[in-house]
Amino acid sequence: MDAVWAAREPVSVRDVMGRLNDGRAEPLAYTTVMTVMSRLAEKDALARRQAGRGYVYEATAADPAGIAVKNVIRTYGEEAMAHFVDQAREDPELLRRMEQLLREQ
Repeated sequence: MDAVWAAREPVSVRDVMGRLNDGRAEPLAYTTVMTVMSRLAEKDALARRQAGRGYVYEATAADPAGIAVKNVIRTYGEEAMAHFVDQAREDPELLRRMEQLLREQ
């Protein structure tokens, strides 16, 4: 994910493989990187779209926390949101920030 975030634009498997293998004693195989990126796309951590004969990928969240929150909400839905709100109610600063974010959207 760090290689995808660092690119700041859609990247191919070959692009990511090049970044990951830069300076590695034993380079990762193309198929290894492709498998991991495909699995990350299946889990909605990466978005994938056709580009020529292959795919390009981009992150669906700006950081690991964003991916974790998406996964929790996707898995637990309304129950997870209720817990987020309960936590915010216990912390006035967090509640203020949550309200601000909702207004900005």
